[in-house]
Order: sequence, then C-alpha cells, then structure tokens
Amino acid sequence: MHYVSKIDEAAAQTPQLYKGHSSGFRRAVYVERGMGSVHMGTGICYLDANGVVEAHIHSFEESFYVLEGSVNVQIGEQVYLLSPGHYGLISTGVQHAFRNAGTEAARWLEMHAPQPRPLDYGRDTFFVGGAMPGTAQAPENGTSLGHFDEAQLPVPGGPSQMEGFNPTTGVAIKMFVDRSFGTVHQSLFLIQYLPGAKIDPHDHAFEESYYIVSGRVRATADGQVYDLGAGDVIWTGVGCIHSFENVGAEPVRWIETQAPLPPAKEVIRFERDWSQYP
Repeated sequence: MHYVSKIDEAAAQTPQLYKGHSSGFRRAVYVERGMGSVHMGTGICYLDANGVVEAHIHSFEESFYVLEGSVNVQIGEQVYLLSPGHYGLISTGVQHAFRNAGTEAARWLEMHAPQPRPLDYGRDTFFVGGAMPGTAQAPENGTSLGHFDEAQLPVPGGPSQMEGFNPTTGVAIKMFVDRSFGTVHQSLFLIQYLPGAKIDPHDHAFEESYYIVSGRVRATADGQVYDLGAGDVIWTGVGCIHSFENVGAEPVRWIETQAPLPPAKEVIRFERDWSQYP
C-alpha cells in the first residue's frame, strides 16, 4: 500500500484541537489514517508572522525540521530561536509551544509517532496554558536539537549514518532523529541521490514518508511509477515494494520519516536477495 500527493498550502487548515489555542497556525497533512497509515502522522506546518501555538503536550513523540522562516520553540522550560536547517525531537509528555516573532511566515515539517488518535476515539494532545518565556536562546547541538548544513552531508558511498543500512553508490544520508538522538518511536533524516543513483526494489517492516525538497526522482511503489519533484510526497506502508532512481541531471533530495523505529539490523529486504528461489 502507498499514497502519493502534493503539498498545497492553500489546503492547509488549523487542526480542530488547535482552534482556540493558536493563531496563524495551519497544517497540510500528507500522512494520516485515511491514507492507510497506522504508525505515523506527518505534515507541513505553517505559522504566520506573530502567530502562536500555545503550550501543550502529546502522548506521542514529535520531531520536526524547519524549512523556512524563523520560529521560537519552547521545549520544556527552554525557548530556542530556530531557523532553516534546525531539527529537533520533542519526547512524549514534554511541554512545547511555538511563536513566530518574525515578519515572515515560518514553515516546518512535523512528524508524529505513534499515530495521533482520531478525535472521536480518544485524546492524546493536551493544552496546558501558560505564557512562553520572552527570551529565546540560540540552540546548541545536543540530544534534542541539531542543525544541518551542507558540510554535514556524508560523501556518497562513504560510511552510512543509518543503522543497519549499507552504503549505496551515489546515495548520501544525513540522520537527524534516530536511536542515538534519543527517539523511541521514529526516525527523521535527509537523503540525497546523485544523478544515476538508484536503489533496487525492496520493502520494510515499518512505514516511510518522503517529502521531496529539490530535484526530481522516479519512484516505483507497488508496481506503479511516479515522476516526483519538489513539493511532492509519497508514503509507503509496511510491506510495500518500492524503489527510487534519479534519472535527471541534478541531485534529488527529500526528507524521510520512518515509524515504528527501524530495527538495528535487517532494515531492508531486497527482492534481488530472494530471486534465486523458484
């Protein structure tokens, strides 16, 4: 099972639970229960200038990657000023809030795991009140926050940063949120395919989502072929046989999420490894 769509900011809405507890906040969801997922909720969040999301907690993990603009993020008792390239993990039950003190809208990718509950089933998000402290500090790379820049992208073909994954020619992976970062339920990372790079058909025992940020990639899922570019998204469910190939002249990059957290080994099951059997 898989699902392909495109991010449309005009279709982004304020989640029902956040009405009355936020201003200028919208989310364009691209993975949720209605698409077949059972392990994750993923989307692009928008926060207008002077917009606020009040302090709240979840009974699930949240990770994020800032795509555009700047935003003050409260995690626990600390407030950090984050900009494009910053990423972080908000552990289950940790209070957090967002405020855009800038003059431009902010945009970030947001990943929830385990999957949030439907409103008519049960609550898992709780607004706790209280004003965000007024002073934001510059973040330092640590166990809950980090920052990506080009120098951190591994050399294609070099040692893989993904646990249990062997390097593939022309493919580079920069892990953001994984087991070493303290996560329990998910992973979040950036992946780049150089021109000509590809990965053979395979599947996993976990779900994945892919948000294309630049370039174009030929994706195959369940035997269907798609030409995807910036703003396109694809989700693959457990057992979905899928593959990717960069058939263009420019590198392609996407931000990928996985849930549940992949195992330490046997992360990928390649079809080629079993083709010898009748």
